Amino acid sequence: MLIYSHIKTQRIMNNYKEPYHSDLKKLHNLKAGETVDLVLSGGGEKGVAHLVLLEKLIEKKVKINSISACSAGSLVGSMFASGISTKDILKFFQETDIFQYTWLTFKKPGIFDSYNYANFLKGRIKNTFEELHIPLYVNATNMQKGCARYFNTGDLINPVLASCAIPGIFNPVEIDGELYSDGGVMDNFPLEPLRSSKLKVIGSFLSYPEKRTKKDLSSTLKVVNQATKLISLSNEEHKFHQTYLTVCFPVDKYSGYKKTDVDKIYKEATEYLKDF
Repeated sequence: MLIYSHIKTQRIMNNYKEPYHSDLKKLHNLKAGETVDLVLSGGGEKGVAHLVLLEKLIEKKVKINSISACSAGSLVGSMFASGISTKDILKFFQETDIFQYTWLTFKKPGIFDSYNYANFLKGRIKNTFEELHIPLYVNATNMQKGCARYFNTGDLINPVLASCAIPGIFNPVEIDGELYSDGGVMDNFPLEPLRSSKLKVIGSFLSYPEKRTKKDLSSTLKVVNQATKLISLSNEEHKFHQTYLTVCFPVDKYSGYKKTDVDKIYKEATEYLKDF
């Protein structure tokens, strides 16, 4: 029995778990008039890659039934569901600095005051979920209870602010007397609200780590950085298999914090989907 167990363990250990493969042919196979649900992950400035998927669905005349989104995905999703074109959302990313140094705060638990960013959202997104053209779920992390919450009714602006509030950089946002931060802390691929959907669910994920060479892992910082990305991926990757298709855009080399990368990210995402 001990010998058998040892052999069995060795077989398991010698097999690699295959990484998720985005079968983009499934995107090509979608029919005009078909209706789908969308999951949009976080990713900072990399959020512009979501626009490429949206544009592809519009081009194919595929209808969007609802959107579940996190962080940068919630920003893109709330604007799109408010009726703003992908072209104008792209322009917003091109022109807007995430880090407004005149909004530094020393009295709140964050470097920048999240509430000041409401000025960017007002006039661009609707005030409430009920006013949106497409039903939307916005994921944020309850920092007091240690759980994810999926907002889909009432005030829209504060949940979007909270979903984008990266801990340590932006202070948490108070909603219903409790503090909320970036949805990606607990769930960077918020499939949960769409689990009971009878429609095809299509995901867009912006943080899939690239394969690394030994040279790429030649310092402590590089190893820690890669390990952090892999830990995050391990929390999300199993969900990709529960979707019709999750598009994992190859934009890992970008930090997601530089406005100067926006055009490069958009261009690479467009190239990735150009044949589908």
